[in-house]
This record gives sequence, structure tokens and C-alpha cells, in this order.
Amino acid sequence: MSDPIQTISTLLNKISSQADVEESAEWYLRSYLVDYKRTLLRKWSSQEIEFATGALMRFCAQSLDTDGPLYRECAEIAEEGTKMGVELKAAGR
Repeated sequence: MSDPIQTISTLLNKISSQADVEESAEWYLRSYLVDYKRTLLRKWSSQEIEFATGALMRFCAQSLDTDGPLYRECAEIAEEGTKMGVELKAAGR
């Protein structure tokens, strides 16, 4: 299993120059990724991770080319985040 926190950091670095263009897809994506990373680091509850994963993927589905590499990277991050949520749920959180 890959580390979604590290994967998010890598993707944030990758899109950093494009994310400076206000209101671009990358600009919004940066915000979603930062929020998602915070959620995964907190590990408060499986439900919080589930909601954050849903928000990230809704944004990606609506704003990114679903056949593009950026969407695929987000989907991989969401999949790994979902696994973290499942682990928390199994632990009763």
C-alpha cells in the first residue's frame, strides 16, 4: 500500500506552478488536496475520511479530464485514503 500523505505531497509539488493561476482547476485542486491531507493526518473518524474522499472525487470528476493523469493520481490518493478509513472503522473509529 502506498502512503497517501506522501502521494498528496508529491502531487502538490507537481502542480504547484499551475496552482498559482487563480481559479484554475489546479488552484482548486490544491485546496482540496491540502484539506484531504489534513483529514488523513488527523484520523479522527472513518466517516470524516469518507466525506473528505467523496468531496475530493466529486471535484475531480466535475473539474478534471477523467481520462487524464491528474484525475488518475487523485483517484489513487482517494483509494488509499479510503483504505485508511476502513482501517479506522475496523478499529471502532
